[in-house]
Amino acid sequence: MRLTIQRSIPFPRISLSRLINYLTYIRDNGVANINDLKNSGLDFGKGKGDITRFFEKLGVVTVHDDAVSLTSRGEELVNGIKEHGIMAFHEYLVSELPQYRLLIDVLRDLGKAKEDDVLMELNNRIALESPAAWVNRVALRSMLGLLQDIGIVVKVNGTITYVNNDFTDPMECLGRISVQVNGQYLIGIRELSNCLGRVIDPSSLIECGVLITAPNNTLLRFNNMECVARLLRAYQVNVI
Repeated sequence: MRLTIQRSIPFPRISLSRLINYLTYIRDNGVANINDLKNSGLDFGKGKGDITRFFEKLGVVTVHDDAVSLTSRGEELVNGIKEHGIMAFHEYLVSELPQYRLLIDVLRDLGKAKEDDVLMELNNRIALESPAAWVNRVALRSMLGLLQDIGIVVKVNGTITYVNNDFTDPMECLGRISVQVNGQYLIGIRELSNCLGRVIDPSSLIECGVLITAPNNTLLRFNNMECVARLLRAYQVNVI
């Protein structure tokens, strides 16, 4: 199946946290003025602003005159980030940006490579799907920056290394980030999702514990770590 790759998607060179702060600001305010976004440091660039154009192309925001608001998909994305953490944003990009998805495939296949090699291989693969499309170095570095923020790649001395977290052992994450309270374990679903490298549906774990709704997160209280690990292993197999 051929991919639909838009050449006009602008990739702002900005941190993941700033992108999320932008979305959170609009969610909290309902509607935001383009000039207010720029004056508050949430956007930059000419016209609508680089971040606004980026999210508009992705179907996350809509712009009418100078007013910016979240679309229904944008609302779902912000709620997903609030519930599951940054991996919800990553998975949205994977589903909506073929360039981003192909870059991850390239990095996974190469394992470790220089930027020039990654750029060449990425454009080779894009050309197979859409001969008129390509990714320039600015866009590549922007996507790599997001992947570094998410923890999927690391860059040291010009070498980009893919961190294979597709099959992170759940017991490792449970042991590292859960805390004991009155003889039971407590863990945040958002932190668990980030550790495992994929969004976890809290309802998939209720067999082994009790879900607790907390501000900006959902917590799981449980007694048996192996029970939770078993469910997580099954969940990983089902979603891969």
